[in-house]
Amino acid sequence: MPQGWLRALVTGGLVLVPAGALAQTGAVSGTVTLDGPAPAARTLEVTKNQEVCGESVPATDVVVENGNVAYAVVYVDGLEGEAEPAEYLLSNTECRFSPPVLATAAGGILLVDNRDDVLHNTHLNFERGSSSRTVGNWALSRKGSAIRESRPLRRAGIIDVECDAHPWMHAKIMVLDHPFFATTDEQGAFEVTGIPPGEHTLKVWHEVLGELEQQVTVVAGETARAGFVFPAVAGL
Repeated sequence: MPQGWLRALVTGGLVLVPAGALAQTGAVSGTVTLDGPAPAARTLEVTKNQEVCGESVPATDVVVENGNVAYAVVYVDGLEGEAEPAEYLLSNTECRFSPPVLATAAGGILLVDNRDDVLHNTHLNFERGSSSRTVGNWALSRKGSAIRESRPLRRAGIIDVECDAHPWMHAKIMVLDHPFFATTDEQGAFEVTGIPPGEHTLKVWHEVLGELEQQVTVVAGETARAGFVFPAVAGL
């Protein structure tokens, strides 16, 4: 592929888009919400290193504020494109992973650091159906220690993250094979930029609430609006 071109699959087939033409792309923004009352805040019991971690930590698998869903990944499905090299940070902090959901592009560099005065062992498992395989396993023995790796982000898919030293610590990394994605903030807001004009399928993924999709029309130089509403889930 010629240098300085973006390969994109748009309505009608696969095309090469000159990098200088990216100004002719559009964007999609909106919010992800939950239909129904927000689940009650939960805490997870701390079973070791309580002198550093405390007796409990907040659960982060479902974070809903004023009906808005945080840490959901919104992306354009069926679109191909080369992402600029990027670094993505996953921190061990306050005996939790931050962020609890990290969206990345394949080919990026993963940075993992330890901001706690206790040993953390960050263990990454690439999920494939009902099986998984280790793609990263690093002991960060002291505060301020860090690693920088490219291997975990080589291919698209879901990576489950846990700390072998602290069983309540959990996160997800969603690796996509294009740059057309965003993660919702604490207000449930997102914006996906640089999208080629045309009709696209926009999807949202949440590790507990599931997946939704809708069709959007992207116009060059404009920002389309979209919104997702997850149904309430009993027992949350």
